[in-house]
Amino acid sequence: MKKLLVFILFILFLLLAWFSWGWYKDTVVCCPEPVTEISYGPLIFDCNSGEVITNDLWPEKKQEILTQGAKDRKLLLVGPYFNSETEQEGVNRAEKVKLLFSELADENIITDARFAGDCEATKVNMLHELKYKWVIRNDDIIEHFDKTFVFYKYDSDKEVTNETVLAYFDELSSFLKESGDNILIIGHTDSDGPSLYNEDLGLKRANEYKAHLISLGVDESKITVESKGESEPLRPNDTPENKQMNRRVAIHITE
Repeated sequence: MKKLLVFILFILFLLLAWFSWGWYKDTVVCCPEPVTEISYGPLIFDCNSGEVITNDLWPEKKQEILTQGAKDRKLLLVGPYFNSETEQEGVNRAEKVKLLFSELADENIITDARFAGDCEATKVNMLHELKYKWVIRNDDIIEHFDKTFVFYKYDSDKEVTNETVLAYFDELSSFLKESGDNILIIGHTDSDGPSLYNEDLGLKRANEYKAHLISLGVDESKITVESKGESEPLRPNDTPENKQMNRRVAIHITE
């Protein structure tokens, strides 16, 4: 009888020890939470050094970018700069990415910068907030990432209608009809003449291109026009070349 009692107590002890270990393991020595692996796109930047880091997805993405180009376009690379950084640091990042495109001549790549928030948080976004675009850059049109300038060689309110400009607006109208985006056209002038005259002239320039886009099938309700007249020059109005840079329409696409 005593042996049976000892055996039963031994079994109860083992059970108590088993359940105690389970409780200790689950509550005190808690297993580490599973680590979720973060997947990044083809290219990211080291947040401390700004160095470019690519992976095995990069060659395909790079080829995709190159395929989108055309002989009359330049590749614009817009590097991100993050919290507490200067715009120059974004340009520096774009310059480092530029080195990855050895297939292109140096003059066919343009670099710029844009603010992109927190560096670590945006690593999961495509290309770590690096933006790119094949743009037109010539005497008539300068295309940036978020806006385009069309310049006037002469002090006129008639739209510029050479081959390059017409081709650009054909492409723009197709994009607007497909995307449904809105567009803001702002007319600008040099400082010659009274300011009220220049304000009216800037509006006439904007309306000329509005009418052109409508003739190409863009919904009138999608187009807004404004005039800044002489109030927002790109250059000082001190030479004929600088005045031409100030005689322009600026085209902004808005969602």
